[in-house]
Amino acid sequence: MKRSQVSVRFAALLACAAYAAPALAQDATLRYRWNKGETLTYRITMQTSSSITGMPGMNEMKVDQTITQVMKNVVDDVAADGTTTLRQTFESVKLAIDGPMGHIEYDTAAPGSVANPMVQSMRQVLGAMVGESITVVQAPDGTVRKVEGGTRLIEKVTRSMAEDPAGAAATQGLKAMMTDDALKAMMEQSFSKLPANPVKPADTWEGQLNLGNDVVGKIRGTVKFTMKAIEGTADARMARIAVSLAMAQETAPPPGPNGVVMKLGAATGQGEMLFDLAKGRIQKSTMKSEMPSTITMQGPDGSPATLQNKTTTTMTMELVEK
Repeated sequence: MKRSQVSVRFAALLACAAYAAPALAQDATLRYRWNKGETLTYRITMQTSSSITGMPGMNEMKVDQTITQVMKNVVDDVAADGTTTLRQTFESVKLAIDGPMGHIEYDTAAPGSVANPMVQSMRQVLGAMVGESITVVQAPDGTVRKVEGGTRLIEKVTRSMAEDPAGAAATQGLKAMMTDDALKAMMEQSFSKLPANPVKPADTWEGQLNLGNDVVGKIRGTVKFTMKAIEGTADARMARIAVSLAMAQETAPPPGPNGVVMKLGAATGQGEMLFDLAKGRIQKSTMKSEMPSTITMQGPDGSPATLQNKTTTTMTMELVEK
């Protein structure tokens, strides 16, 4: 073979190798990137379906609930190391419930009639949330360093419900969900912890969940992430990430009214996250989980009752383009 032919073939092999190398060695560093002054809006939808058996005098009871929140994120500051101070504002909240009492719905963006006493209670609770903000300090890898504003929000809701006994239960549940620690845990679930090192397809990493309040007790969990694919090129690269979840209740909450105690079974979940690599933000994430629970309580006649509840929850968070 002539030297010129060898040179041509060698050059062709080098060209092919140079073209294939990025695909074979494709990896990415995942980091949240926020720019001071920018605003991003996310819609968070949580659909919950519960099936309850063991209720005295009743057959199986089913309750479906959907709550949709639109949250505006304003970047107030970005430190030299990328740590960001976010101001998250509740733009709107919609709650719909289907159960033994029929369909009940309230949307702060389209109030409509509030003649129903339960809708009136929902209006007071949800309406008090709209326009309120919480402050979040977040590192580029997703670590939430501080959350403030939950206490102020709880106080506002409590004042709005001061003369409405029907809303006492809703207010109590909201108090447990809106403490600064609870909001911190919710933020860590929504904006997942990112891996320290670059990752490529099939690589995995883990995150931890620590939840605790007077409603569910103390819960510990592990979230496993698997890089499924890196799609697109240049400024349009997206990471598609599989997410699996396992949670268990370490301690039960204190007894509630009528001696109610809730014991949660092991929960599992599966989902996916689409992460914009160029812009450093979550484009969309979904998670579907199942959790059984046992509720012990005192029945209407004073006798003990044990209820079995199976809850399926689907949560979606997606960037709203404006």
